[in-house]
Amino acid sequence: MPNGKDWINAHGTRCAGEIGAQANNNICGVGVAYNSKIGGIKLLSIEMNDSFEAKALSFQNNYIDIYSNSWGPKDDGKSYGKPGELSEEALKRGVTYGRNGKGCIYVWATGNGGLMDDDCNCDGYVTSIYTISI
Repeated sequence: MPNGKDWINAHGTRCAGEIGAQANNNICGVGVAYNSKIGGIKLLSIEMNDSFEAKALSFQNNYIDIYSNSWGPKDDGKSYGKPGELSEEALKRGVTYGRNGKGCIYVWATGNGGLMDDDCNCDGYVTSIYTISI
């Protein structure tokens, strides 16, 4: 389970908070979609493959409104990474059938590759028709 107090792995938790932090929480701030439901999946602490990725992207997609993805392929200016066949299908099904037909929203981090002359257009997750890149 993600943990915002684990500073090494807290980035995704904080990004999700910007989306879904509850209004009037007496802590700090409010999310842009504060009535949304967000789920936390700790994915990058295991060896990644298309099957695990697809399971994460389709997990509880009738209950989770917004999937905040703060990860992606290498930002090295040399690599092109994209969703595998299973992950692409999971994104498509989530957008089409998730939330009982309303569609899930997949938000994706555009990346930090500018220092390496990387271009976000070389990221198949960011350029997917099923995601919103930020």
